[in-house]
Amino acid sequence: MTRPGYDVLADRYAETFPDAYSTTLERHAVYAFVDTIRASGRTGPVVDVGCGLGHVAADLAEHGIDVVGVEPSAGMLELAKSAHPDLRLIRGDALLDGVDLGAASGILARYSLIHLPPDEVSTVLHDWSTRLRPGTPVLLAGQARDAPGVQEFDHAVTRAWRWHPSTLAEAMRDAGLTELWRTVSRPDETHRFPDYHLLAVASGSG
Repeated sequence: MTRPGYDVLADRYAETFPDAYSTTLERHAVYAFVDTIRASGRTGPVVDVGCGLGHVAADLAEHGIDVVGVEPSAGMLELAKSAHPDLRLIRGDALLDGVDLGAASGILARYSLIHLPPDEVSTVLHDWSTRLRPGTPVLLAGQARDAPGVQEFDHAVTRAWRWHPSTLAEAMRDAGLTELWRTVSRPDETHRFPDYHLLAVASGSG
């Protein structure tokens, strides 16, 4: 998951997106994910994949969640560490090499897997599924499309793909992740496309 565009545009990105969430629905979706972890009694860190500026990881930490952020962009990671020096933030990509997923209480990947080609997303999801404990929640979020399938779109920073939520849910199911729920929000004055949040759990059969 290389993102040379984020290295170049890290400062501008920080100015454009100063908050953890851009909508109330986004925040509630993440908190519902956290509630799922707490209700299960699971321990261990939440792994925030493509944590960017660390805003969401910091919000989770403020709510008492053990979290580790993983970010491939050196520029974004530098800003995140400067803004949130108490967070555990490491350089890495979506395959999470060196992260003990067997000890994780959940995986959060908001607007990060959108930058992987579809076949790589399937590979990543299968890899996660085989390393997670059964029942471990995984929350994905990204830009959606209304028609079935996957479509590349003109992301401002680097290459990116929009998924129909059911197409993504099918890829997750094929990887051994069982959907629990999803949300889909419609475009508005600040969002060109629909956005999805999709929660699944590892089935142990990936």
